[in-house]
Amino acid sequence: MNLNDLKKIMPEIFEKVKRDVRKIYKRHRAGLSLGLVEMGMYQQGFIGGMHFHPGTEIVMNKTPLKLILETQPPEIIWAYTYHILLHEYVHSLGIINERQCREITLKITKESFGEIDHPAIILAKKGIGAYLPDLKMVYIPPEQKPDGMIIEYVYGFDSESQTYFS
Repeated sequence: MNLNDLKKIMPEIFEKVKRDVRKIYKRHRAGLSLGLVEMGMYQQGFIGGMHFHPGTEIVMNKTPLKLILETQPPEIIWAYTYHILLHEYVHSLGIINERQCREITLKITKESFGEIDHPAIILAKKGIGAYLPDLKMVYIPPEQKPDGMIIEYVYGFDSESQTYFS
């Protein structure tokens, strides 16, 4: 799988995220957009994704995403994408505290997939380090949006909530 292939299925993955959150957490948010951004990776780790509270953008870091696309099978790529989108969607619902967001993300993932060895559950419990042990994730508070980010938007994202008037 390459990045262009993944971009085509990201809206479907996000629709599953929204269904799972609505079913388990009883919350919903519409009108979000997804952008892919080169945020890099550092010796201390990397940022998988961000939501800029109270905004409508979710961004995913393309740098680790490309590495995962090059090194992991499709089921891990899908699970990683699901995990990042779910985590950032939970933030978009107003859960700013990182520890609380991780707990909710894990709860929703466990209830959605059930199998303890499902890659999405492993990612929610252990992070991408379970599959790429030399990588570490870092957290940057949502109010610290990096200046000058070039965002590549994923078209068709959150299309369920988009309406058009003629």
